[in-house]
Amino acid sequence: MADPATSGHVEGSPLTGSQMQANLTSAKEARKRAELDAQLLANRIALLKQEEEKAWKKIEETRKRASEIMELRKQNENKFAAKENFYKAKWESIKQAQAQNAMMRDKARALRDQTRQGLMEQKHANARNTKEQSQQFLLQKKEREQAEKQANAERSAYLKARKEDAKRRLEEDRLAQLEKFREDYESRTAQEELLRARTDALVAKMEKEEMELIQRLQNTQTVQRSAYEELEAALGQTSQQVSSSRNLGGSAGAASRTGGSATGERPQPAA
Repeated sequence: MADPATSGHVEGSPLTGSQMQANLTSAKEARKRAELDAQLLANRIALLKQEEEKAWKKIEETRKRASEIMELRKQNENKFAAKENFYKAKWESIKQAQAQNAMMRDKARALRDQTRQGLMEQKHANARNTKEQSQQFLLQKKEREQAEKQANAERSAYLKARKEDAKRRLEEDRLAQLEKFREDYESRTAQEELLRARTDALVAKMEKEEMELIQRLQNTQTVQRSAYEELEAALGQTSQQVSSSRNLGGSAGAASRTGGSATGERPQPAA
């Protein structure tokens, strides 16, 4: 669109002083409005950049916390697996000890049977030898046999008592060891359950915090979109105002060229 002042000069109708002053005032007001719009736009852009930096900072913190939670959970799982393997090895060791004790009892039983058989064979041999001796050693033989029988009985009773006592002590030690292992296992299991419960509570708390941060980020993004929409609306309104100012200026120039010379009225400055 042609400038009213330039058009009037070309057509041979110079502007009056009031028209020039009105045009200058209108131009200054338009420039000030444009500068004000530019300053407001710059302020909104700076604010949007700050909000974006805050949102990204929160995103990085959330990712870092999630990574720490996963690492802590992995460490706890590894510890639990190691303790499970430890107790499995303990139980295997106990089973092997029980098997070895059973084998030792079988060997002791076989040794007792062998000893008893040997004693019986020796007794029969002595009896045969005694019968072949003279009558004068008959009483001595009977007394010796009685003494040997008593000694064997006492020795057998003594050995049996010792073996029973040893067996009883081994069983008591084994039961005490099993009870100790059971108590230790229950204590450690309870401790691990407590640690797991605390970890689950911490994870739930951090997951809740993570969801809150995500919601806040979504709210921030919604605010950002609203700000961009307001910016686009402000830019559209500014363009419309500049276009309207130019249209009004063109109409005033046309009126000065046509109606002004015919009626003698002075054109009004553009709003």
